[in-house]
Amino acid sequence: MGHWERTSGLGSLEAEVMGALWRAESALRVREVLAELNRVRDSALAYTTVMTVLSRLAERGVVRRERAGRGYAYLAVARSTAEIAVRRLLDDYGDAALVSFVDQVSDDEQLRARLRRLVDE
Repeated sequence: MGHWERTSGLGSLEAEVMGALWRAESALRVREVLAELNRVRDSALAYTTVMTVLSRLAERGVVRRERAGRGYAYLAVARSTAEIAVRRLLDDYGDAALVSFVDQVSDDEQLRARLRRLVDE
């Protein structure tokens, strides 16, 4: 398991797809994501592989799918792997995750100071 899987729950191809969407200035069609990914790969990905990954990311709420002609274009909803990890944690554990976070902050002065600093930014 690589860094992306541990921190965000993204597989390596999902992380590549998200990277392409984060670099884009607007929503991308499957063909555009495919071209971006295949530009730097030794073996080309299939259109259906990228379409499946984008569909799964859309089902998880990480990307948003919008109509673009007869197909769809995809836009990153999550702004970072950290945001994806937090969403996943909250989806998996709900209020228990929040309670645990509050307990952690309450018991750790350095963490409270760090949180205050981030909130003030």
